[in-house]
Amino acid sequence: MNRKDYLKTPVKHIKVSHALTVDELMGQFKNSGSLGAGRLATACDVYEKMLKDKECTVFLALSGAVVPAGMRTLITDLIRRHMVDVIVSTGACMVHDAIEAVGGHHYIATPAVNDGELYKYHLFRIYDILVPEEDYVRLDFKLSEMYDDIAAERKGESLSSNEFTYEIGKRLTDENSILRAAYEENVPIFLPAVRDSEFGFIHWLHASQEKPKPVMLLDAFKDVPTICGICSKSPKNGMIVIGGGVPRNTIQSSALASKKGLDYGIVITLDRPETGGLSGSTLEETVSWGKMKGAADHVMVIGEALMVFPFLVASVTERLGEGFKRTPFLQMEKGVGK
Repeated sequence: MNRKDYLKTPVKHIKVSHALTVDELMGQFKNSGSLGAGRLATACDVYEKMLKDKECTVFLALSGAVVPAGMRTLITDLIRRHMVDVIVSTGACMVHDAIEAVGGHHYIATPAVNDGELYKYHLFRIYDILVPEEDYVRLDFKLSEMYDDIAAERKGESLSSNEFTYEIGKRLTDENSILRAAYEENVPIFLPAVRDSEFGFIHWLHASQEKPKPVMLLDAFKDVPTICGICSKSPKNGMIVIGGGVPRNTIQSSALASKKGLDYGIVITLDRPETGGLSGSTLEETVSWGKMKGAADHVMVIGEALMVFPFLVASVTERLGEGFKRTPFLQMEKGVGK
C-alpha cells in the first residue's frame, strides 16, 4: 500500500442532535469507525449478513452470567424469531433458565455485600445477582423427577447433550424459557460440559436413591457426529460468541472437524489474548487452525455482553423490519445432523 491508501476514510464524528433509534446510533458508530463503537457497528453488519444469507446456519455460544443477569427472554425471542439456529452453552446458563422456568427468580444486589451474611441467609451471589438457595432446591427436585421420567421413557438408551436439553425443554411449560422455546422451535442446544453444572450434580441424587430404578444416561461423545453433521451439511456457518470457553471451542472445533471453516464470526468478550486462553484468542488466530476461513467476515467486540449484545440485536432487528421472515437452513434440510 502507498501512503495515500491509508488516508482514504476520514473519521466522521458522532452527532446526536435529536432522538436516535438504536440503528441510527449504530450508523453514527459506523461513521466513526473507531474503537469499540466501530467494532460494534461492524458486528451489526456481520450479523445482518448471517441472517440474510439463506445458506448460513447461525450458532450462538453462551457462557458467563448473562442468563441470570437479564438476557433470558432476549435469547428466547431470538429462538422464536429464527435468528439463531443452534445454541452451544455452558450447563450453568441453562440451569439458570430452568430455575426461572420452575418458579424461581434472580435478584438485583451489589458486589459490596456481606457474603458471610448472605451465607447465613442461604443466598447465593453471582457478582451483583442473588439466587435464593430454595430456588436451587426446588429445581433439584424437579430435575430428579424429570430424570426418573426420562430414564423410564428411554429404557437404558444414552442421550447426547442436545437430546437431554430437548427432553428437559419438553417437560417445562414456561413460554419464556430458553429450553422450552428451543424444544418448540426444534433448535438444538448442546451442553458440552453438562456435568460441570447443577444438571450434573443433581444426577448424583437421581442415581443414588436406594430403590432400584432406571438411571438416565448421558454420552458426551454422542454430540460430536451431530454437531459436526450440522456444520458439514450447512453450506455456510456463522457464530456469535458471548464470552468463550468450552461453547466457543465446541463450535470452532466442529467447523474444523467437518472441514468447512466458519464463514462469519462475532465474539463479545472481556478476556485478553496474551494468556493463551481461548476466550480471549483473536479470530485471526483461528484462521491458522482452519476453524475460520481467511476471507470470513469477523469481528471481536471487547465489552460486557449484557450491554453489547442487546444493542446488536436491536440494531439488526430494526434493519430487518417487521416483515422479515427467515427459514433456517436446518429446517429446509430436514434431518441435518441426525
